[in-house]
Amino acid sequence: MDCKEMPDTLGFMIVHTGKLLLKTINGAFSDITKDITFEQLGVLYYLSRSTTKEMIQQDIATIMDKTKSAILRSIDILQEKGFVKRLPVAGDRRKNVIELTSSGKSVVDIMHGKFLGQDGILKEGINEKDLETCMCVLAKIQEKCK
Repeated sequence: MDCKEMPDTLGFMIVHTGKLLLKTINGAFSDITKDITFEQLGVLYYLSRSTTKEMIQQDIATIMDKTKSAILRSIDILQEKGFVKRLPVAGDRRKNVIELTSSGKSVVDIMHGKFLGQDGILKEGINEKDLETCMCVLAKIQEKCK
């Protein structure tokens, strides 16, 4: 696409690019997502990347910008499939720490490898300076949207 032919609003370009990217990534992950949804893969990903060992449902909801009930449904399904387990929090019967099982870790490892491969494909033909500028601009836009 010639840059002169691009739409004149930043928001449209970002949203349109996001939709195309999601469609591409969903296609690349279709062999993993036949058992669970892409959103549930997100839960597994955030659990695997947690810097604190004890993530509760509310933490996951906050990080993913989802409702607590939506995350609860995802956790229920992931637990049924053996990808996560709930561990009670001492002193608070209402809270459970959500933890990956070995099966969940395997799915995350496969997902991470595929994501890196897909990321490499998306970056092909784009020089480092342009990538750095793009990432910096996107970070600034994200800050303004908060």
